[in-house]
Amino acid sequence: MNNDVAGASDGHGLDSGAARAVALAESEAFQLGHDRVGTEHLLLGLLTNDSATSSRLSDAGVTLAAARNKVSEAVGPSSPANPDRRTGPLPKTARATRALARSVRFAHARGSDVVTSDHVLTGVLDVEGIAGQVLRGLGLDVEALRASLDALVEPSPADRDVASRVPGHRVFRPATCPSCDALLDDDLVYRVVPARDEHGHTRNALIFACGECGRVLGVGPA
Repeated sequence: MNNDVAGASDGHGLDSGAARAVALAESEAFQLGHDRVGTEHLLLGLLTNDSATSSRLSDAGVTLAAARNKVSEAVGPSSPANPDRRTGPLPKTARATRALARSVRFAHARGSDVVTSDHVLTGVLDVEGIAGQVLRGLGLDVEALRASLDALVEPSPADRDVASRVPGHRVFRPATCPSCDALLDDDLVYRVVPARDEHGHTRNALIFACGECGRVLGVGPA
């Protein structure tokens, strides 16, 4: 298993695209002269790993050059990269570590055997680190992006088993919120957002979110 998800008891590992994004994140941090890998560098890795996720970000108007500039502004002055001074992997910030851990949880919750680039991006957006600041600084609607990612992911078998509680909708997670552990019951927020399906078509989707923390829990046709 990749070290970035080691310790997860469910055995999930990064797929090739997600692993490439993490490796590229370290390269981006090093080239910018930064001494740690943060969520902002994970974002840069996702922009350059030639995945559906990088295409999704590019289609939303996020360019690599603009993102790099915003990262440099947010993190501060960088020092020239010197290969002779590099003695090992760069450490990750607490939020970057938490984002990768949450990507495992999102993969598990959605019934995926591996952590994909979309799961990593969802984790990055979920921790509200510098990556979110960078995307907002580029004019991106981060909440709409999060909702579209949730709309793209298939529900887990457990979600399908209880989907009948909300007829006509694909996902509904009962009992407690996986992010804040709030008791859900009827404490849900509903909103309609644009979402892109697997064919690239944009349609309205009805999003179910936790009324306590706002975590998106389910999605169905509006």
